[in-house]
Amino acid sequence: MPIKFSIEDLRIEYNCKHYFETGLWDPRQPVSSKQALFANFDTVHCIELRDEWIHHGKKVFEKFIDKGRYHLYHDDSVNMNKYLSEKPDFFKDKTMFFLDAHVDNQNIYNFQKRCPLIQELTAIGTLERKDNIILVDDLRILKTPFPWGETTYGDIDFLSSIKDIILKINPEYKFKTLPGHIADDVLCAYVE
Repeated sequence: MPIKFSIEDLRIEYNCKHYFETGLWDPRQPVSSKQALFANFDTVHCIELRDEWIHHGKKVFEKFIDKGRYHLYHDDSVNMNKYLSEKPDFFKDKTMFFLDAHVDNQNIYNFQKRCPLIQELTAIGTLERKDNIILVDDLRILKTPFPWGETTYGDIDFLSSIKDIILKINPEYKFKTLPGHIADDVLCAYVE
């Protein structure tokens, strides 16, 4: 989704070397992966489930893929840990994670979770570094009961649950919000 903050400014502020996004969306649009590529990250990674976005992503990002700067994974983000563990050298350096994977389209049938945030955060928690920047998009939806129709976790307060998981990764995480689709729509977890 479009964001209304500078990924490059955030990268500089928190000294991040890598960028990992869950949920690409339509790469022909001004998606955050494009912003990340034009920021000064060493590598940009994205995991996307939808065939159509992968197809377009391979074309849009072809020159970056060929140079090894952009890594596009065709998979469900509940499997994110697989990609983090396959490239452990990348993720020893500070990484900015932008979590935006969700299923809101009834025509996608091969997903495991409509809102895989808990699995994504659990994967981030397995990394050696405990001070990565974690951005969670769509707070306006996460504050509602059963976001995107996700019922497998039961009737939980997603926002509180997400913050609790992040604080288990590192109790020194602090939280602020950034503008996304609307004001204060992106949660930013950071360690000073």
